[in-house]
Amino acid sequence: MVSANLGLGFIPRLQLSNSAALTIIFTTCIGPIVALLAFELLSRNSKRFAPKGCRKLGLRVKSRLADQFDSKYDDGGPPDSHEWKVKSLWIYPVKSCKGIELNRGSVLKTGMQYDRQFSFAQLKSPFPVSKESPESEMAAHQWEFITQRQFPLLARVKTELWVPDSSSKNYSAKAFEVLSGGILIITFPYAKDGWRGFLSGLGAALIGGEPEMSFRIPLNPPPDIATQKGYTVETMKIWKDSPVGLNMSVDLPAELKYFLGVRNPLALFRVILGKEREIFRCAPRKEELGWQPVIGFADTYALHIINLASARDVGKMIVGEIPRFSALRFRPNIIITGPKRYDEDSWKKIRIGSYQYHVSCRATRCKLPNVDQESGVKHTSEPDRTLRSFRCIDEGARMNACMGMQMVPYAERKLAI
Repeated sequence: MVSANLGLGFIPRLQLSNSAALTIIFTTCIGPIVALLAFELLSRNSKRFAPKGCRKLGLRVKSRLADQFDSKYDDGGPPDSHEWKVKSLWIYPVKSCKGIELNRGSVLKTGMQYDRQFSFAQLKSPFPVSKESPESEMAAHQWEFITQRQFPLLARVKTELWVPDSSSKNYSAKAFEVLSGGILIITFPYAKDGWRGFLSGLGAALIGGEPEMSFRIPLNPPPDIATQKGYTVETMKIWKDSPVGLNMSVDLPAELKYFLGVRNPLALFRVILGKEREIFRCAPRKEELGWQPVIGFADTYALHIINLASARDVGKMIVGEIPRFSALRFRPNIIITGPKRYDEDSWKKIRIGSYQYHVSCRATRCKLPNVDQESGVKHTSEPDRTLRSFRCIDEGARMNACMGMQMVPYAERKLAI
């Protein structure tokens, strides 16, 4: 019998060919990385599968606001220049969530088509109730809209809008997506527990992203589809109004509530066409327009316009606190270039293309612009503090800073840039 004594000082040499060594390196190091990338990409592609018979709304190229921090926009256009332009168009399908940039869109009585047609809401009550509470007390519960004011992480909730397109290869007039007027895809950051969540997070990090969760809802379901899906018609309080809306909460994943930090029951409401809120205040009256101005889930008026030069001026004042202050913090529909900063303060009526708009009033600002629209992080004081120091200029709202203008369309039309 032959034996060998292998002490601590003896290490046997293992001879490997170059190809074998490369195989081991790939298997142990590169292979898992490739697998992670494939896992994440396949996961994302499955979530982004195009709804049948629809096309996606939005720019296919770089944002027109990519150069918004260029100094050429600081002072508006050249002296005596009348070259004012619509630089960027935006809609926000879900109130307080991430918007969609367009190159053209339709202006309806309610504002930009598809704008603020949905809103998240939480169920609130002035006092706690239980299953045994009297019906009168339970009835005091009411759905109330939420925004980035209370839940800044709404800024990180993405929206995709898919609308029916008869030129699509798989278009069918009987398809669920077409009958529903299109599909809204809502996506938010979320990593599952366990090994799938670990792989998803690692894979997303390798391709410069983050793990996400998506869900889909019909854009404008007819009554039969709404009934089939279990949607209900309920009231939702928004400021002083309580409009009737379509409660679509049955389609919400439970994870969204925890991501946002909402403790109460969470719902998603859709505007019911024909049940929009009438607005008066400084808006023109029915005798002038032919109809009383109406809005969906927008705060006050149908359209919001911002002068980029004005936003840049505020940005320069707070550059020490917020180095890159985006005009999108004001969540406008229309961003223009050309006018001198704050020139818009005195507008009464403007023309974009061949159509006119009634400039109803200045837009009073709350603290929502303090929220970074990319990170969802809320600054403790800016730009609210700076705006209040010099922009409380409206006689009718002396306690509120103003930035941008609120508008009402004189007629329904197309708008393009």
